[in-house]
Amino acid sequence: MSAQATAGVSMTQAQGCLVITLQADLTDEAFGGVHRAVTERLVESQLDAAIFDFSGVQILDAYEFDRFARLARVAGLLGARVVLVGLTPGIAAFLAHADVDTEGMRFCLQMEDAFALLARRQT
Repeated sequence: MSAQATAGVSMTQAQGCLVITLQADLTDEAFGGVHRAVTERLVESQLDAAIFDFSGVQILDAYEFDRFARLARVAGLLGARVVLVGLTPGIAAFLAHADVDTEGMRFCLQMEDAFALLARRQT
């Protein structure tokens, strides 16, 4: 297992997936660095799965979610199957009521569920 941290966001390779552990409140500049780091890591490692872990995020607005959603779509365009994990009930309710576009995204409550989902889809 290898890990890398960029602007408070850590990336770890586990069970054949790139796990990106997120925090909210990243500046646009810091998020740009995270975006570059994630895409470079996916290309270099040739991993075909990515998990965006929101379990440490307590507050997330629509703008912040949209930035992460766009990054998840870029990861998908690079060939990675993407799962978002660990949204709190409050964040999930906010995103649903704010009519945020989650079309085509896969969500799991826990990391183990995400690994199991990605393992099933691999076979």
